[in-house]
Amino acid sequence: MKICAYVQDSYAKANYKNECMDIRQFTGLRVIIDCLERAGYTVDYAGRATVHLYDVVLVSLTSDCDWWSFVAERLRWQRGDYKVIIGGAGVLHISPFIRWGDYFMFGRGEDLIVPLVDAIVRGDEFEHESVANAATFSLDKVYYVAQARNPYPHKIRISEKRTYDEGTIGCPHKCFFCGYTWHRRFCSTVSNDYRMSESLFGGMEDKERAMLDLAKNKEGIDFKHLRTTAIDGMSERLRRMVNKPITKEIFQTFLSAMLAYAGKPHQLKLYNVIGYPTETFEDWMEFYEALVSADRASAPREKQWSIVLHSTPFRPMPATPMACCAMSKRNYRGEVGRTLGKDLKGNLIYQGKSLWAVESMGTDSLSTVMLSAIAHRGSLSDSENIAKLCASKKFWNASATVKEATLTRYFDMDKLFGEFTPADLPSRYLRTYAKVERLWGTR
Repeated sequence: MKICAYVQDSYAKANYKNECMDIRQFTGLRVIIDCLERAGYTVDYAGRATVHLYDVVLVSLTSDCDWWSFVAERLRWQRGDYKVIIGGAGVLHISPFIRWGDYFMFGRGEDLIVPLVDAIVRGDEFEHESVANAATFSLDKVYYVAQARNPYPHKIRISEKRTYDEGTIGCPHKCFFCGYTWHRRFCSTVSNDYRMSESLFGGMEDKERAMLDLAKNKEGIDFKHLRTTAIDGMSERLRRMVNKPITKEIFQTFLSAMLAYAGKPHQLKLYNVIGYPTETFEDWMEFYEALVSADRASAPREKQWSIVLHSTPFRPMPATPMACCAMSKRNYRGEVGRTLGKDLKGNLIYQGKSLWAVESMGTDSLSTVMLSAIAHRGSLSDSENIAKLCASKKFWNASATVKEATLTRYFDMDKLFGEFTPADLPSRYLRTYAKVERLWGTR
């Protein structure tokens, strides 16, 4: 039985090419390979030119955006007698992509991969609640995102010079839209707080901290090292709506502590989610007013603090409490700066005496959010247009405006961005360790 891990020629995100099989994005695949090797199997690496020489092909998709580059290459594979096993954090809603795999693993795969490959070797079918067989997949079945009771116990070799020792799974914060917390039951050998793993992200533990965890820090915030945190909503109302209990007071206290810090100021990135249902201009103004209030109450600085607001358009993930919620079909790139900083230059939001704030220009375009909507909410009937899309170099080289028009022409974007009921939710077959479906359709 010849097994290979598939290495794409290109990836949806440019930096994946350099990081492929070397650092963070593919540690999950490394775990799968380690499990197979411990069971006595040999796993090679193969690309598009050689994949047809193998019996089992392992494909790792780490995000919904990975479907597009994978399908583009899958369409050009030579025919072969192989079974394609697709897994990873990007494998959630599979019906639009069912034709491009044989088995789809939902969630953690360390307890699934060896029995699945053993069954393929024997020529048997494999049935499990966390594995979908393309030949028998049905929207009327219920599949569960597989969990792990503990971090993977073995060190993983991720490059010639680096190993990975998993210390944390998931996140303890239960944001209603986020798959990271609902698809992975939180467990950690490191901390009760969510922290970037030192062994995986290289020195990020003190640089990125959740604001909810910072608010619990009785000894003060380490502003010397802190570089990123998250508000995930422009107002307290929105944050509470998505189970992110960062109050006005918490945010105001954070800003005041930052401006009172005696050390050298620097740039701080605030991650945000934009475009929630019921979001209004007043919600945006609450964020702006918090900046103004903190700045006016602080002493002037020769060197100011700078805040970069990085907003990600809201797209609720499958198997989360907000999976049925509507999405905003609006291009948010540059909108915060134009709206809140309308009398300022460029992407400035606010210019004060001790801090200034800008909007990050990395906000996903509407066409990118449309692709996510297809991946999370598309149907089997969309497969043909997905194939045409992935085969079109002209589309992927086009401007965001042309992409938006093309996607609107070939896909029902009003439906994909609209609100669903539990009965018609395209990903209703996928469940997780918590009974999130009880909250579907309640907002």
